Amino acid sequence: MVEHLRAQLLEERSKTAAQPNVHPGTFVKVCMRGERFWCRVKHVRPDTSLFAVVDNDLVKSQWKCGDEITLQYKHVLETTEPADELTFRSLEARLGSAADAAIAWRNLRRASGVAVAPARLGMTMYLLPPSVNV
Repeated sequence: MVEHLRAQLLEERSKTAAQPNVHPGTFVKVCMRGERFWCRVKHVRPDTSLFAVVDNDLVKSQWKCGDEITLQYKHVLETTEPADELTFRSLEARLGSAADAAIAWRNLRRASGVAVAPARLGMTMYLLPPSVNV
């Protein structure tokens, strides 16, 4: 019963990981029901909770792109800044595909140590929004 309830909650970052640097505009990766997704932070509240907007349509949850949620710092698994889009766009131009750029960008982030490891190796599925030309 406890495991079932825990699976419905947001995943918590490793206690040994550094506190993330989060401010309005930062994208944060969180996980619920085994599904990792990005949110854009709109506001950091005085109690250090984060008011954010979901940046994906989720498969395992009712949340859709644009839904507003409240998070805690402990739920932030990974961060990226809007300026990082330049890296993605240059990869996309070089590789000719948003899908290939997404995988390459992820691999670069993993190699540099800023990306969280996949939850379950071999079971990771990457979804791109329909607006991305693949």
